[in-house]
Amino acid sequence: MFLFCVVLLFASPPIRGAAAGQLQPVRIGLTREASSAPLFVAIAAGYFTAEGLDPQLIFAKSDFAIPDAVASGKVDIGMASLSASFYNYTAAHGLKMIASRSSDQTGFPMYALVVSRKAYASGFTGVRGLSGARIGIAGTDSGSYYALFKIASRFGLNPGSIKTVPLKSSAGELGALSRSDIDAALLPFATALHLAEGRKILPLSDFAQWQQGVVFTTATNITARRNLIERFMRAYQRATADYQLNFLSYDDGGDFIPGPNYNKYLELIAREVQISPGVLAVTKTYCDRRANLDVADIAKQVRFWQDRGQLGKSVAAADLLDLSFIGEETTTPQSWRQ
Repeated sequence: MFLFCVVLLFASPPIRGAAAGQLQPVRIGLTREASSAPLFVAIAAGYFTAEGLDPQLIFAKSDFAIPDAVASGKVDIGMASLSASFYNYTAAHGLKMIASRSSDQTGFPMYALVVSRKAYASGFTGVRGLSGARIGIAGTDSGSYYALFKIASRFGLNPGSIKTVPLKSSAGELGALSRSDIDAALLPFATALHLAEGRKILPLSDFAQWQQGVVFTTATNITARRNLIERFMRAYQRATADYQLNFLSYDDGGDFIPGPNYNKYLELIAREVQISPGVLAVTKTYCDRRANLDVADIAKQVRFWQDRGQLGKSVAAADLLDLSFIGEETTTPQSWRQ
């Protein structure tokens, strides 16, 4: 069942009061996490209002509920993580990925391996320690599971030598780690930082980058309500550029350069995703400044799930995409093709 609540936020009362009768609602389904930060920026900065839109955020309990909400018309646009189940549902229900929500990038990790003290002492100090290791994971259809094996492929490791142990939750993984039932736990980066207790942390994005989350809608919406989707995307792309300016800029020495609205946006996003500003500051996620998708990596993800028998061979990555809203900058950086 799709459990949700609608939240209207951020726009100033004078603007909303004056324009409420003229704004067109756009319902956006998402989970309450920092990877949706550019969307919160778009609302706070009034980019949707400028497009004549009234954004209505509909928070789901999990990513799994969002594709169903989009396909059934409960929301107009969804934001969710990529997984085998996402690809299966998208292919079966005519959904189209139109922009990036988030990607796991060096310097902006979203997931990490937390290595047990015993395994670290035995030589598991880097990704080559994956060979023969027992890795605790939440599930075998997640994007982080794909990233783990993308790293193995890049470093020439035998994927069959990596034993993954599904443990359903971060708490289960940490419990198994403390008992030395596993050699490392694959966890969200914020969880790893909070609960690692001095253990070795290996961010996945230090070794491979991948498309983690996307913005999507239905093919029917693209045809019948194209103007709405275009206006949403104009506002969203203004926000992804604004987000990069305020959160993702560094000088040649590697020092962070906060943008002019950094503190305001930091407090706002932290409040909305219900974490402290301090935690958000060190776990901020990455989104391309134009919300471009890593098309090459999405194709690799599709092949990965097909090779594992978790996605039909007839599914083509190109059929799941509509890049017409992003604009001309849709090329994939060569560094992402690892």
